[in-house]
Amino acid sequence: MKIIAVIGLGLIGGSILKGLKNKGYNLVGTSRNPETVKKALEQGLISGTSINEADVIFICTPINITIDTIKEVAKTAKPDAIITDVASIKGFIMDFVNENSLPINFIGGHPMAGTEHKGLDASFATLFNEAKWVLTPSKQTCSNDMQTLEQIINELGAKVIIADPYEHDKAVALISHMPLFLSQTLLGFVQNHTNSELALELAASGFRSMTRLAHTNSELAADILSGNKANVLETLEEFIKYLKNKGADYGAV
Repeated sequence: MKIIAVIGLGLIGGSILKGLKNKGYNLVGTSRNPETVKKALEQGLISGTSINEADVIFICTPINITIDTIKEVAKTAKPDAIITDVASIKGFIMDFVNENSLPINFIGGHPMAGTEHKGLDASFATLFNEAKWVLTPSKQTCSNDMQTLEQIINELGAKVIIADPYEHDKAVALISHMPLFLSQTLLGFVQNHTNSELALELAASGFRSMTRLAHTNSELAADILSGNKANVLETLEEFIKYLKNKGADYGAV
């Protein structure tokens, strides 16, 4: 029986555990919050907290501590363990892994799934159903490790897409990170507008849909927009140029 470990038991980590429950794996997990670990144990999502014997380790921590977590995991993980992460920015993480001789088999990962909610209580088993899951292999990644990880991801209901980490970061700036920024900006603009009181009273499903992302976990949002800043700014500049040059043709301006 393969041992799968999850570090970070929030929305993504919790959903991985719930999605793999009853799939024949021994699941273990850890969290920065002891109460979250206790809850995961009580719910039967994990059988323990030690990751030393894990065959596959999912690092589901905030982006800003992913590299530090990789360093710590490298000290105790089995030599043949497969390590992966779920960070929505891949370039700087893969640079670190490829430029440092770590005794681990690391494959970068990013499940294209989530909600504006956070925490173990917000996680659910079907989060990854029909979702895309990007993998960015490191220089030392072997085909057997890729096959093993792909099989687990498929069991979660997701489809694997292999991508270059920097091309990935440009792509998600376009369809994920810029929308997050625009959603936050729209909400702030309306809240601070002179007509905000009536506008917010009248706001309905359209406004809620447009500003849903603005309620994203604040730590995650800050990590995304600061970590992928160059690509987000470049994408925004292109978007503004599009509005000026093409948007009028579609009634956008």
